[in-house]
Amino acid sequence: MEYSGYRWVVLGLAWLLFGTLFLFWYDMGTLAPVLMETYGIDQTTYSLAFTLPWLIAGLLSFPAGMFADRVGVRTAATIGGVIAALGTFVRAYPGVETLLLSQAILGVGLGIVFVNLPKLINAWFPPHQVGLATGIYLTSMMIFLSTGMVIAPYFPSWEYANTLGGGVIFIATLIFAAFVKNAPPGVEIPKAPVIEGAKAALSNRAIWGAALGTFLAMSGMVPWQALFATAAYVELGIPIAVGGAIVSLITNPGWVGSFVFPALSAKTGKVRLYIIVLSILFSALMLAAWFSGDVNAMWVLVGLAGFVAAGVIPHWMAVPAYLPFVDSRMKPEYIGGATGVLNTFLCLGGFLSTPFIIAPIAASSGFTTAFTVAAIFFAAQGIFAVLIPEPPK
Repeated sequence: MEYSGYRWVVLGLAWLLFGTLFLFWYDMGTLAPVLMETYGIDQTTYSLAFTLPWLIAGLLSFPAGMFADRVGVRTAATIGGVIAALGTFVRAYPGVETLLLSQAILGVGLGIVFVNLPKLINAWFPPHQVGLATGIYLTSMMIFLSTGMVIAPYFPSWEYANTLGGGVIFIATLIFAAFVKNAPPGVEIPKAPVIEGAKAALSNRAIWGAALGTFLAMSGMVPWQALFATAAYVELGIPIAVGGAIVSLITNPGWVGSFVFPALSAKTGKVRLYIIVLSILFSALMLAAWFSGDVNAMWVLVGLAGFVAAGVIPHWMAVPAYLPFVDSRMKPEYIGGATGVLNTFLCLGGFLSTPFIIAPIAASSGFTTAFTVAAIFFAAQGIFAVLIPEPPK
């Protein structure tokens, strides 16, 4: 297979499109108290609205992965980007029902776009660069998500932010559609029948291990992103803008970790060990930051936590892309379906934990107990690392 130098352009445009979906979604994490007052909703309802795109994306991830296998990455991602832009535009209109509807529409777009990366990576990158390319791609979520949380308090209005956001996503989608190709010249990725791809993905223990691992990762990370700024304001008196900037460090330094740790594991192997150690370390650092109650300590500890956490998700997300090179039962044409399974669990973890477990615990027992449970979730993902194989050298 020929790997064209154009692969970096393809990866860069996918990076841009994916990141814009998070830029004007996660600003909700910083604006929680304002939005709860504006819409007249409580913490649980706010958490439901905030995480709703994860639910919709999770339900669509598997069929969207198979859809991408059938029509190609470029077409599928373009459709998803347009839908996400529409959802962001709709969020500019007032009303709780409109907020929930817009978040659901955004989730549809996210679900379609999210599953396309492994298909692109497998087509454009050689096996030894799969982990690095996945890490690079995921930095977009971290950088744009963090940026959204930092800049949210400075927009003139909620309506302005979402109108601008819809336009940015739409432009990024047009650029992606204009320049991205499904594969290098002369490379034909065979299309698998839906049932065949589904069976292959659902019967593979490595896919299940990665899926359950990402479920726990998101179950443990999203509550911090959704609730930390509010918790810091209510219990510690830290201004919302400062709390939002601090919690953005969960993902802001992550782009560095997404490069560093996949690069290290590519040279040293031991992907499973990286996942286990980094998962535990993130939870310990976040709890230390919260228990410290000190703003200066939080800047340092949360920043370190974000750096190490970024080394976990890229390893999970790379599994479907490199699995065909180490497991003869997984063919390249099954990657879309395999990624659909993985993303379903990842997105469901992002949705279920915050409104149905962590927010109710915070309401009944306080944020300290709630964050402790979230930390346990994130650390527990390492249990499933034993189910995945090491990538090819």
